[in-house]
Parts: sequence; structure tokens; C-alpha cells
Amino acid sequence: MPRARLSLILATLVALALPLSAQAQAVWVEVIGHAVANGSKDKPGARRRALADALISAGMAGGVQMKGHTVVDKGRVVRDLTMMRAAGRVLRYDRLGEVWSGSTIQVRLRALVAPLEGPACGTRRNIVLVAMAPDIRTSASAPAWASQLGAELYNDAMARVSRHDAVTVKHVMGMGQTPVSPKKITSFDYNALTRGHIHTHPGDTQLITYFDVDTEVIKGREHLVLRARLQLIEGTGQRTERELSNAVKLPGRGPMTNAISKRRHKLKASLEEGFTEILEGLMDLATCTPVAAHVARSGKTLSVPVGRAQGLSRSALAFTENPASDFEALEIVKLQGNRATLRPVDPATPLSVFDGRIVRFVDSGS
Repeated sequence: MPRARLSLILATLVALALPLSAQAQAVWVEVIGHAVANGSKDKPGARRRALADALISAGMAGGVQMKGHTVVDKGRVVRDLTMMRAAGRVLRYDRLGEVWSGSTIQVRLRALVAPLEGPACGTRRNIVLVAMAPDIRTSASAPAWASQLGAELYNDAMARVSRHDAVTVKHVMGMGQTPVSPKKITSFDYNALTRGHIHTHPGDTQLITYFDVDTEVIKGREHLVLRARLQLIEGTGQRTERELSNAVKLPGRGPMTNAISKRRHKLKASLEEGFTEILEGLMDLATCTPVAAHVARSGKTLSVPVGRAQGLSRSALAFTENPASDFEALEIVKLQGNRATLRPVDPATPLSVFDGRIVRFVDSGS
């Protein structure tokens, strides 16, 4: 793929199969990608470069956003750049064929493209989940029956998450356990020996849960209030959060308080209302985003801490934006459970361009 083209256009493209409910938000387009092979041995690479070129063109077909960048030196404008970015994402595509003309390949695709910010989703990425010990706080003023409310909601959350098709629960941490880097040696650590540490991987996703049960006076009446917050933290540092707050009236103090036991299940149901929806919404949103990771460079090798466990296939392509205003593509040369080795699609691109950058993957389907 021509380097100049990559330096001008790119999107976070997501190659996903589209569910029926989202088809009305997407359009079919036909696009063509080109690349030049540097000899007969480079034909497979040229094919991948042409495919990447076509995917970028498909994203551009969803619309174009303009991104301005101005450089000022001592009050004088020395560079004023306007870059185009795709405003659509590829949800699904079919290969319509390829044609070679000498050393040049032309790949034709029929792609289904939806708006970048739209809700359309399809085949989901896999999440390898580490559930942190819940932070549960129950006020002494709360009735005794509410003391286990936070723990019950947490247990329900873990049961639901473990049944999610796109989630693998790697660890569920108990009280006192903390996550540590896989490189840290804890065999002589007192806390590790007495409470235990959980080794995490940079490609893991952490689930953090907070539950607060307290009493408050609202409009002159005592209420029991439940506040819950669920947070997913990706290996890239991205955070996705959902919150819930519900309140129910409590009966007055005294002998009549015992009557609450008959209404206990109704009150509990009212406090929990909406919790399942925010939990499932959080997981659906997270699994609908593309696999992403920071690139690490070691000598002449580029790698990311994600692999088959996160749903990557050997044919996936990765895209990243260079802070120097270039957009680049990479291909997977080696795929493992929790690691992928990458190389630039354009062999002329220096490896230093990618070090520390975030890449997002698009499954090329072959």
C-alpha cells in the first residue's frame, strides 16, 4: 500500500458480522484496494496490503471527518495539516475477487459499513476477565436483612458474567487478594503467602465493583439507598463504567418494624431493579469494541499482549495512528494464546513508529 495513502487516511475499523437489528443503520459499498508486490515472494504480503487498502476505503465510504493540525514556531505558522479520517466502520465484507496485472494486485470487496458511533455490532471480541474483590459498604443504620445485599448482587453479577459467550472469567479475587504483574516474584512475600496474589496479564480486563448500602432521609421519610458502580478497565487503560442508584421507603422504628419482613423481598427487588440491565449493557458494550493493545518493541520485534484468548485470528490486521500524523497498518506474523508478533504491512516503515502506540485489530477474514 502506498505510504502516502496510509499517512492520510485511517479509521478504527471493526470487521464484525452484523445482527439483523442493526442492518438498517448500515449500507453496502463496493471498494477496490491496490498494492504492488516486490517480487514473487512478496505476493502474499501484497495481497494483505491491498486488502488493508480496501478496508480503509470502505471506512471512508461511511463518511469523512477532517482533522486539523497546526504547528506554530515563534508566532509563525510553519505547518498547517488537514487529515481525512474515516467516519464509518466495516461490519462485514465479502471478497468479490482479485486481479493481478504484472506486479500490481487489485482486490475488490463488498463491505457493510455503519457509522463509527452507532450501536451496530456483530461477532464479539473475547474478554479475559479478572474480577477484583468487591468493595461493599453497609451502614450500621441499615436493617439487618440488607447487610448481605451487596454480596448477593456481586455473586449474581459473577454468575451472569461467567455465562456470557464472549467472556472468560480467569480469576475471581477474594478479600485481601491483589493483582500483580506476571513478572513479580511473590514466593517470599508475606501477603502472598497468607492472603495470596493473583498474577495478571496486560491483555486481561479487570472488573471492579462497588456497592454502598445506607439510610437517608428523603422528604421527611427514612429510605434505604443502594448505590452500585461497575467498572471495566482494559489493558490499554480504557475505562467503561455504569452506575445504579435506587431507594425504598422504610417503616418507622419500633414494633411495627418487624412487619418489614413480609415486604422484604419486594423491597429488595426494588433496590436491585436495573442492576442486571447495567451489567449486561456494560459487557455488551465492552465486547463490541475491537481488540486493542499497546505495541512493545524489543530489538527488531514488535508485539502486543493479546492473542487467541482475546479472539484474534492469524489473518487479522492492526491499525494505529502515529503521533507524527501518519496512519499505519501491521499484520500478525506469529499468534499465541496471549501474545501476537507484528510487522508493518509497509516494509519501509521504521519499527520505532509503533513503539508504545495503541493498535486496534480488524479481522481480515482469511
